[in-house]
Amino acid sequence: MDQFIKSLRHRRAIIQARIEDEQARPAPDQLRLSALKRLKLRFREQIEFIERMNRRGEKTSIPVVWRRVFRPLLSGRT
Repeated sequence: MDQFIKSLRHRRAIIQARIEDEQARPAPDQLRLSALKRLKLRFREQIEFIERMNRRGEKTSIPVVWRRVFRPLLSGRT
């Protein structure tokens, strides 16, 4: 379980780095930023849920945050 939480924290840190990279751009994509922030929030909620269940000593199923791939639009925008 500790390895799973560690993995979630690592993924959340990667998302935070992506957020910072996007914000550093001259014209950040607000849609991408909001999606990344929502994903980061879901990781935080999942980590808190697991930690809360561990304190109570209850066995419970763990909801998994599915990995999302951010792909550039295929339109002819430049």
